[in-house]
Amino acid sequence: MTVMVAYDGSDLSRAALRRGVELGDALGQQVVAVSVVPDDSLYAREQGWVSRETEYVPSEWAERFATEVEQLAPDAEFRLETLDDAHPRDIAKQLRRAAYDLDAEVVVLGSDNAGRIVSPVSSVGDTVVSSPIYDVYIVRSVD
Repeated sequence: MTVMVAYDGSDLSRAALRRGVELGDALGQQVVAVSVVPDDSLYAREQGWVSRETEYVPSEWAERFATEVEQLAPDAEFRLETLDDAHPRDIAKQLRRAAYDLDAEVVVLGSDNAGRIVSPVSSVGDTVVSSPIYDVYIVRSVD
C-alpha cells in the first residue's frame, strides 16, 4: 500500500508532502509524490508557474517538481504524469488513475477548497476526493 501526495509546487502541496511523509512513517507505508504537468502554457500562467513573458517548458517544470520532492522528502518516490489538456477535471482524473495504479491507501491533497459544501466547478480536489477506493487527507494550511 502507498500514501500518495498530489504535488504541484504550491505551498499547500509542500505542506501536503510533509504531512504525507509523517503519515507514511506512522503507517509504515511508502510515499509517492505525483505531479501532473500539462502541456498548456495558459494553465502554467494561471498557476503562477510562469509569467506572460516567460516561455513555459513542461519538461523544466517536471524536473523542478522532481528536485523539490527530492529535497523535501528524500525517501519519497516521485512520479510524473503528463497531459495535453489542462482542464482541472482531466488533471483530477490523472491523479485518481495514479492513486489506483499505486494501490494508494491514502491520498494527501493540499487544497484550500476541496471537500467544501459549495465547491468551484474547476476544482481538481473535489474530483480526487470523490473516489471511494482510498482515504483522503486534505491539507488546508501550510503551518
